[in-house]
Amino acid sequence: MNKAQLGYGSTIVRSGTQRYIEIERDGRPERLILDKVIFRQACIAGRATTCWKAHRAVEEGDDKRTFVIKDAWHFPERTEEGLMLKEASMKGVENLADYYHHETVKVGSVLDDIRGNVRRGLDITAAVVSLPADSEKSSPTTSVQGSSSNYPIPGQRETPAGGSRRSSQSTQTSRNIEPENRVHQRLVTQSYGKPIYQASSLGALLAGLEGCINGHETLRRQAGLLHRDISINNLMINEEEDAPSRRAFLIDLDLAIQEARTSASGAEKKTG
Repeated sequence: MNKAQLGYGSTIVRSGTQRYIEIERDGRPERLILDKVIFRQACIAGRATTCWKAHRAVEEGDDKRTFVIKDAWHFPERTEEGLMLKEASMKGVENLADYYHHETVKVGSVLDDIRGNVRRGLDITAAVVSLPADSEKSSPTTSVQGSSSNYPIPGQRETPAGGSRRSSQSTQTSRNIEPENRVHQRLVTQSYGKPIYQASSLGALLAGLEGCINGHETLRRQAGLLHRDISINNLMINEEEDAPSRRAFLIDLDLAIQEARTSASGAEKKTG
């Protein structure tokens, strides 16, 4: 079996000791070299977000810019994070991660999603789950010797007629719930930093906090978006003197919505 058949992502290519992805931007291909993993969400059910620090290949122009590539699996009912970030950037929102590129990942010409490309049409609703049935226990009332009355003894249950006890059995139930789907999306930004709680000084912390508050304010005022995921892990700062990235910026618009939205997205869970 090859790596694709074993479940490895074929959109990340290995060449010697390097790994890279290829994107098409402004009608021309670009190659981004993956430097290291900077975040990986370990979960059983969720977006399975993975972020890499990256740079452009030498033949693409050595501009020394640092990129962040974010892969995540989203509910298709939600608005794409990349679309919202692109729109916010075009509207001049301040203190927000610099948009560079986004795409819905395809493997060959096939959309990379759970139902079609991962499960490949497998009907998991037809699966049968075996659950152990509750066994009946002994009687809650037992006669006390030397007494004409029956007094209940805590912790005991009534034994069925004939004194027999039913052994554990398996109850089979079918899953009638429509399985959720998730789509593999990729976002590339030009902003690289560290969480605000890693600030090197009180002054850097306060400056970062001021910038991130301004980011939330302008995101709502200029783009009409509510972030809805305020967290110390989503407030970023950059203290490198020669770095072109913003000094303080917001990331993760996964759960953002238009302020004017009047109905729910239709996604089953928040984590998506």
